[in-house]
Amino acid sequence: MAVLAVVAASSAAIASVQSVDVPKAAAAAHEQLRVVTANLAFRGPDAVRNDWSTIGPNADIMFVQEAKNVRLRDILGDAWAVRQDTSSEDRQGSAVVIRKSAVKSIGDLLLVKGTDASSCNNAAEGGIMTRWIARVDVQLNNGRWIRAASLHMPPPRCQYGLGSPFAVMADNVVAFAQRSDRLLVLGADWNKVVDADPNEIGARTGLKPRGPDTGSRIDGFFVSPAITTDDLHYLAQTGSDHRPVQMTIGVPAP
Repeated sequence: MAVLAVVAASSAAIASVQSVDVPKAAAAAHEQLRVVTANLAFRGPDAVRNDWSTIGPNADIMFVQEAKNVRLRDILGDAWAVRQDTSSEDRQGSAVVIRKSAVKSIGDLLLVKGTDASSCNNAAEGGIMTRWIARVDVQLNNGRWIRAASLHMPPPRCQYGLGSPFAVMADNVVAFAQRSDRLLVLGADWNKVVDADPNEIGARTGLKPRGPDTGSRIDGFFVSPAITTDDLHYLAQTGSDHRPVQMTIGVPAP
């Protein structure tokens, strides 16, 4: 009887340990990251360095637009992996920045053309340079690879029907999403209300739109359905005329 009592006690102890360990394993499999998208408004290093005091502490992955006047590598420390093509002004504009300690591995930058340079049929306000989708593959600590992409849709003056730069870039964003073999997080200045998209990017790709409920509502995210989203809000106002938008994403293990 004493032996049976010891066995029963041991079994209970094992069951107790297992009941504690299972939730921990499940929690570890679902990786959470803070993502921020911010339009830097074509300002220089000093201004962006000031912005980073607001953005940096609140971001694990940062989607940047209008960065043609700043080389982010020159102002950010070693804690950040900067993926920005500085070979020309048009390629420099959109970038992705990742906190190294928040992820397991970071791929190289790949630029996908959004739309060609155009006058946008508007001599008064001017045209646009070539727009690019800045893409980076990131492996999270739970082993899942996701695809993070920053982009800047053309302004309203470039929206005038089929074949206009805005429509062309919307089609290219849809094509980019449809051929992706990884879960996607797109952070952007969409130049439209994120969850009222006239080009139906969400409907055509299955991506979930996530944008603010107040303000201009043009900065935000589109994410794959398997990724959970929570706590979407503006950060404090920086020197840009766009307030950075932050959200927490939850990514399942592969």
